[in-house]
Amino acid sequence: MTRRELLGALAALGALPAVAAACTPAPTPAGPPPGAPEVGSFPDGVISGDPLPDGSVIWTRLARPSDGGDRSVTWMVGDDSSLSVLRAGGVATAVAAADHCVKVRVTGLEPDRWYWYRFETEEGASRTGRLRTAPATGANVEHLRFGFGSCQQINGSSWFSAHRALVDEDLDFFVHLGDYVYVNDVATVGLEDYRATYRRWRQQPYLRDFHAEVPMVAMWDDGEFVNGVDATLAEPRFSNGKQAWFDHMPVLDPGDRQPQRSFGWGDLADVFMIDVRAHRDPAVLSAAWDPTRTTLGAEQYAWFTQGLAASEAAWRLVGNPYNINVWKLIDLEWLRSIDPNLPPDHGVYAPNEAWDNYARERRDLMQFLLDRGIGDTAFCSAHTHIAMAADLRPGPGRPVAATDVVAGSLTADPDIPSAYFPDLPREVAEAVVGIGEDWIVGQNPDMRYLNLIDQGWVTVDVTPEELRFDIRRVDTRFEDAPATTIAAFRVVRGRPGLEVVSAGDRGAIG
Repeated sequence: MTRRELLGALAALGALPAVAAACTPAPTPAGPPPGAPEVGSFPDGVISGDPLPDGSVIWTRLARPSDGGDRSVTWMVGDDSSLSVLRAGGVATAVAAADHCVKVRVTGLEPDRWYWYRFETEEGASRTGRLRTAPATGANVEHLRFGFGSCQQINGSSWFSAHRALVDEDLDFFVHLGDYVYVNDVATVGLEDYRATYRRWRQQPYLRDFHAEVPMVAMWDDGEFVNGVDATLAEPRFSNGKQAWFDHMPVLDPGDRQPQRSFGWGDLADVFMIDVRAHRDPAVLSAAWDPTRTTLGAEQYAWFTQGLAASEAAWRLVGNPYNINVWKLIDLEWLRSIDPNLPPDHGVYAPNEAWDNYARERRDLMQFLLDRGIGDTAFCSAHTHIAMAADLRPGPGRPVAATDVVAGSLTADPDIPSAYFPDLPREVAEAVVGIGEDWIVGQNPDMRYLNLIDQGWVTVDVTPEELRFDIRRVDTRFEDAPATTIAAFRVVRGRPGLEVVSAGDRGAIG
């Protein structure tokens, strides 16, 4: 049906005032041009997420009415940006108790294609956004292209130029692995504090433009709660952070505020999004081999391993908010020949509160993959503000079980050399950092790449034959900075381990 027919039908059903259907012009404006401030009823723009074969989740937030009450919002999905012919539509409620956010699980669409969507009230329309449906379950699929990254601070030194560049990457979706916002560790406590943080971030025009064009598959990290968050965070602060995240993200709340989930991309890939924060024990490197310590929690670990074992896709792709690869500063494994009571893979580890703090659970997970013959598995990670690529094993000398590629930051730490060595010229500081990169790669036999300086994200091209990872760089000190590939790797199906495609012009290659 047409947009006008949809509004008329909704009015006839009593879902909308008749005046809204009669007086709203067709078509309405598509919203502000890219990069412009959002105005009117929908100040935060629009977002789609979690593509499924029959639809997707679409999101917006209605400006808070003067009376603070609930409001009805019409939504519609069409074949093109003009929305002249609609494929789905209805009415949702912008509920005050959810910060007037609107979230709709769209169904009834055809698999494996793009659609456009928009929201409307009597006062006007949102901008038009795009959504993507996944291929049908089990369908033969030859290609998937997605990106992943995290860590988008608002600071005085970074533009959101990575988000501007991402619009041109031709992605099916973007996996955002958290630190979407950075709350104030002291002042962000109440639910309204957390919600206000998201509203502040959505004032970034390049972020809104990115969301309108590229579907997002989201997971939280610690920036959404408090720095270094784990399962011991006191209530109600933990609940407030979770509620604000579910309010402001295109992710459906299953009822228990658990964000872990999975979805398929035909017969090509199964994607798992895991939560490494809400169930984890405090990060203590000295207790990393304690078998009782966990970053996933027993229930999520069981769900994850069962899903991996049940997957029949060509590839298993894991959205993993912080790096799972081994990251030593000094390798001391040789000391175990002198003292066999030392823990496995002995060394001095980087203090970045990641999977190195849960080495026993990581070893068990890698051994599970080997024992069950589950190959062709890749972890897509972030959090560190540092780009890395590594093979994963249960321990030194064991077979490769999976791979881990880690994205740098989207906006955080825009000038690491000057931050570390402020008294040195930048090119000299970069050279000094490069010496550190070479040293660290030399201490980690399974590390294939390390880049301590550059910001950006990772794009992944998935085919039945291989995964290709392109580590992309954007210099966010400049608004119009282009995106370039600084290193590329591939994994051939049935042949474990990362292979170097190109070494680029920065970072250490192992």
